Amino acid sequence: MQLVNRIIEAVNLPLSPKYLRVTAILIAIYKVLTAHVFLFVMLLGLAHAEEMSTILQMSIADQKDGEYIWTTSEQEESINEWRFKSAEKLASVTLCVLYIGTTVATIYVLSCLGLLIGTLRNRHEFFIPWMVVDFFGTLAIGSVVLACGCNDSTYQYVAEWEYWGFCTIMFIFNATVWCVIRLFYKNLVHMTKLREVAIVAIPCPAAVPPTANGACSNTTTSSTTNTGKCPNGIPHHYRKENMHLSDGGLKHILFDANEANYLV
Repeated sequence: MQLVNRIIEAVNLPLSPKYLRVTAILIAIYKVLTAHVFLFVMLLGLAHAEEMSTILQMSIADQKDGEYIWTTSEQEESINEWRFKSAEKLASVTLCVLYIGTTVATIYVLSCLGLLIGTLRNRHEFFIPWMVVDFFGTLAIGSVVLACGCNDSTYQYVAEWEYWGFCTIMFIFNATVWCVIRLFYKNLVHMTKLREVAIVAIPCPAAVPPTANGACSNTTTSSTTNTGKCPNGIPHHYRKENMHLSDGGLKHILFDANEANYLV
């Protein structure tokens, strides 16, 4: 029983408030690396597909310049030309898919970089793009996995239990990562709200009526140095324009005119 408790504590240790930020940073670094690998694979495939499409276009041009060896009676075109047209359609579809994949990979890389910046700077608003992209990406990948699982040709290369076991493990892993990031996001939002609502009232001293020369009546210095220091009975350091940012990043603001208080 003690061993089980230690295992549970070891599993929950990365999710503790002390190590949650470190866990989120490590996850963000992992996501950035995998996103760059995915983008590199897409760019590499796109480059090869464009090269193949160029070679195919050159072959079609050479075929048009040559003589037809044998033509079909129905379509009145050569067999080679028909094959080239089929290959051209396949190449165009492949290029379209790779362009879409490259665009998706670029968006995912940007969202992962935003996640990394958000974890390093404790900015919860940078988490939202990655959470949205990863959520819908998981749904899209899950749809593809289900479609492939319903096809019997998939099990010609891998056993059924191996396929579904691997997909289940990857889904649980991605769901766990997403939940950890969401937990850290909720903590940051909660701390931000606590800083925003941390309001402390600073009572303003009672108004002191100024004398005829404009200085405060309880001052002993000359009128030239006191003139304008207590307009409307408010001391110099209690004026709104002389307030400054506090430690929590909250600005001193003037409260309602009916209440002579300043808020931090």
